[in-house]
Amino acid sequence: MDAVALMGSLAACAAMVGAAALTAWRVDAVSRRGGEADDPFWLAFGGAVVIAGAGVVAAVLGAAWPAFVVGITSSTVAVAWTFRRHDQRRRRSEQSSREAARKDLRRRHDDVLRRWADYDVDPGKAIHYPGMHDSGHPAVRPVVRAVRAAGSARDTVTSSPDDEAGEARYATAVARLEQAFAAAERDLGALEPRRPGRHRATPGRP
Repeated sequence: MDAVALMGSLAACAAMVGAAALTAWRVDAVSRRGGEADDPFWLAFGGAVVIAGAGVVAAVLGAAWPAFVVGITSSTVAVAWTFRRHDQRRRRSEQSSREAARKDLRRRHDDVLRRWADYDVDPGKAIHYPGMHDSGHPAVRPVVRAVRAAGSARDTVTSSPDDEAGEARYATAVARLEQAFAAAERDLGALEPRRPGRHRATPGRP
């Protein structure tokens, strides 16, 4: 192989490596932006055509086997890198979704606890609905049990954030707490709007 053929073969191999790297980068960019479903296919197809063309040039110049090895290796690395990037984004998306769901559960849990505490700290509610802050009342006992269950499930999720089964149990516990609290308010009339008292007529006035 003369110097010209050698330089041409090296240039063809470099072109294959560059085409593989550029194709992987473009496919990753399109995937990251959420492009059309067939965009990655056409990008990969174009890259494959360039790599194959450069391989043919290298083979004609007498470097068939080196070109074959370079083409296969660069393509394999590019594909592996692209799938790895896609998998990383998918994992981050799933983690963000789980964190958002967990945050929403805690917000709902705290909201029920805050609303229940209002029946203790709000004098008006404490007077009109004394049963709501009586843990021994039949309508409130399910709330007490649900509060304990939700608190225990929340502690489990806090100590083991990667426990998917624990998160499912916490979601169920919060839903049951909301249902129990709503039932208690309904049974004790706390959900009914209070009617304004009638003004008594002053003696001597119509």
